[in-house]
Amino acid sequence: MSSGKATVKSITSADMVVLSGRPRPGGPLATRTLGLNYIQAPKLGSKDRSDEPFAFDARNYLRKLLLGKEVMFRVDYTVPTTGREYGTLNLNQENVAHMLVREGWADVREVRASDAENVDVEALHSYRAEAQAAKRGIWQENESGIRKAHYNLEGDAAEFLEKYKGKELTAIIESIRDGSTVRVCLTLPNGEYQYIGLMISGAKYFVESRLLQREVRVVLEMVGQNGNFFGSILHPAGNIAEALVSSGLAKVADRSIAHVTGGPAALREAERKAQASKLRLWQDHVEKTKGQDHEFDATVLRIMTGDTIIVRSANSQERKIRLSNIKAPTRLQQQKGIEIASFDYEAKEFLRKRLIGKTVHVTVDYVKPPSDQFPEATECATVNVGTINVGEQLVLKGLADVIRSREDRSQFYDQLLLAEAKAKEEGKGKHSTKEPPKYKWSDASENAMKAKQFLPFFQRSGRTQAIVDYVANGSRFKLVIPKENCKIAFVLGGVRCPRAARSAGEKSEPFGAEALDFISRRCQQRDVEIEVESLDKAGGFIGTMWLNKSENVASLLLEEGLAEIHSYSADQSKHAAHLYAAEHVAKQGRKNLWANVDPNAAAEQEEVDTEKPAKKEYLDIEVSEIASSGHFYVQIINDQINALEKLMSNLSVHYKNSSTSPEGWKPSSHEIISAKFTEDNQWYRAKIVRQIPESKSVEVVYIDYGNSETIPLSNVRPLPPQFGVKNLPQQAHEAVLAFVKVPGLKDDYGVEAAERFRDLVSGRQLVGVVEQCEHNVRHLTLYDPKVSQDPDRSLNAELVRDGLALLSLKTRYARHPNNQTLVTKLQESSALAKRDRHNMFEYGDVSVDDD
Repeated sequence: MSSGKATVKSITSADMVVLSGRPRPGGPLATRTLGLNYIQAPKLGSKDRSDEPFAFDARNYLRKLLLGKEVMFRVDYTVPTTGREYGTLNLNQENVAHMLVREGWADVREVRASDAENVDVEALHSYRAEAQAAKRGIWQENESGIRKAHYNLEGDAAEFLEKYKGKELTAIIESIRDGSTVRVCLTLPNGEYQYIGLMISGAKYFVESRLLQREVRVVLEMVGQNGNFFGSILHPAGNIAEALVSSGLAKVADRSIAHVTGGPAALREAERKAQASKLRLWQDHVEKTKGQDHEFDATVLRIMTGDTIIVRSANSQERKIRLSNIKAPTRLQQQKGIEIASFDYEAKEFLRKRLIGKTVHVTVDYVKPPSDQFPEATECATVNVGTINVGEQLVLKGLADVIRSREDRSQFYDQLLLAEAKAKEEGKGKHSTKEPPKYKWSDASENAMKAKQFLPFFQRSGRTQAIVDYVANGSRFKLVIPKENCKIAFVLGGVRCPRAARSAGEKSEPFGAEALDFISRRCQQRDVEIEVESLDKAGGFIGTMWLNKSENVASLLLEEGLAEIHSYSADQSKHAAHLYAAEHVAKQGRKNLWANVDPNAAAEQEEVDTEKPAKKEYLDIEVSEIASSGHFYVQIINDQINALEKLMSNLSVHYKNSSTSPEGWKPSSHEIISAKFTEDNQWYRAKIVRQIPESKSVEVVYIDYGNSETIPLSNVRPLPPQFGVKNLPQQAHEAVLAFVKVPGLKDDYGVEAAERFRDLVSGRQLVGVVEQCEHNVRHLTLYDPKVSQDPDRSLNAELVRDGLALLSLKTRYARHPNNQTLVTKLQESSALAKRDRHNMFEYGDVSVDDD
């Protein structure tokens, strides 16, 4: 026989209790199960059998009476076959068995004859008679005493959650499975009871002695993937999870924190306090230190992906920033002509619209060390525009996932989890059951033929909305036209911008890098408007671009002295006046390209150009190559032409004796080389225009004749120094017809114009009057001296009279008073063509003359 004091840990049934003794060094509390002697109470059911009548009420009476209280116990005997102990339990010196029988929650067991006259047994019989007479407890006549209890969940867990989510349900914690999982008996509003397994939302560890068989309130919050419920347990003293976390007896669990009733702030604050005080689980906790520049303001320069951006801080340092704990959808490469279904474009476009060019506040939360995926250390930060957390908004739209992490976290980690939970609940973005958006971009500049098909459409459209996808150099861009689902190469018309290096081994032209940087900062990934005017030979669309609907990008370059006017194309533009004015500003300020130019001398030169043009130059020429009817190459008839014939002869002899390239030699772009012309297999001087690695060939232009072709690398050799341009300059000179605009080969009447021009110039020695020369392009008025040098008999006028050229009087020389007689003659020729409906005027006046 043994006896002593103990605390009631739990109640198995109204006649069976579990006692716990004092703590043992280095181990859990000592426990023992004790059955109450001489009485028998109804037993609770299980998943296999129902409750006995009044079993739950009887157990509930004893649970409220004894749980957590200190009692005196005495073991009277032990059943040898089961080892179960039976004895007496006293609360405040009162026999608990007597109390149970007197209240009607237990019956008296049959006892051995030797115990029949036991004082306790006699008292128990007396108390039973009293309870029966009063119809108390199990002796009630009007109640069945049978509750409806569900030991397994019948039906779908998600539907059960939806029905009771957020409601406070009375519950009893029946058992504790492990550190964060309990089994509870819920009292449902309809009076039924439901047993479920419950994970405590937000808490990871648990203290058994505080809650076992306590009556609490439970708020269901979510269902896990395995069907387990998550929820909060509310004790009369407060939220159990919060109390445990603040005591350092629990850690916050990320998988359920977003669903905690009342939000995660209280739990996180409790955890921070426990960490700061190094309580229990946090006794070895070390706070992470932050760098000096972990928080700063910056301007967003570029959106790399849906979760990574490039910013420029106040000290002009560019930094690559990844949004903390954010993972945007993986970028999918589009195959030609195939639609792709993905949210990567949606995420990137979301950031572009909200961030590009904006000032943001960056707070670096952590730095990811180099890895196979990211070779350099990556700064991960929270990015705010005003008070708006961009990462949180991205997740809230369903355009990104939250990366779970114990160590590396955003300062707003919980808000990200809440945003993700809300996006999933509302079916936003990638969490939607709908088909993801599909994108298919057509490359309108894939080749010149394809660009030609798009040109009339863009010209008719006027101003077109576009997005700058990539800046190749200061005046060349890759644009996206969202409305038309296409991409185009776009070139600023009217200006020549110095070229920036394309690779580490290439050298930029003066101010090329500065022009690229200036335009990238102003235009990269911005919304712009464009107006297409024409095409270049590579399929690039030429025209005007505006920022903010009014800022002409070409004018911005010119004003900064990072580009200069290309007169021929500028004079064709209706914005010519603005372009010339912008360049004038740069010259007066001696900016960049004009740093060493005297603005007064420049102004005087401009005045000379507009009022007293230099004496016209007359050249004897032959047209050597016709690129189009208004664009051609000429050779000047002088002593150098004879020298060219001699040079070509010597070059031919040279390659008969040596026809192999030096070992290891490779041609570079724009290099002057020797090239074998395909038609006659003879060697000529040429310039590399473009290299085509995939076909091991190059595009060349023959510098003494002006024609061009693509040839294999096997037909290219380094040019010996004795044949270089230092000894004999190139003999083909680029030229255009002055005062007129001739249709291109692919324009209406372009072929007819080219054929007519060829008839007028082929095999003839002509006189070319140089009206203007800019960037080595001569604006010529052509005459056949065998016919006449009268202005109305120029070849330019012949094309106008035939309806195969239009007057273009936007150039400065066309507006000069000294040229008005010539202009008048040309206008008369144009009037005749219109009257007689020649060629372009067949269906009416298509003139763009704006004199």
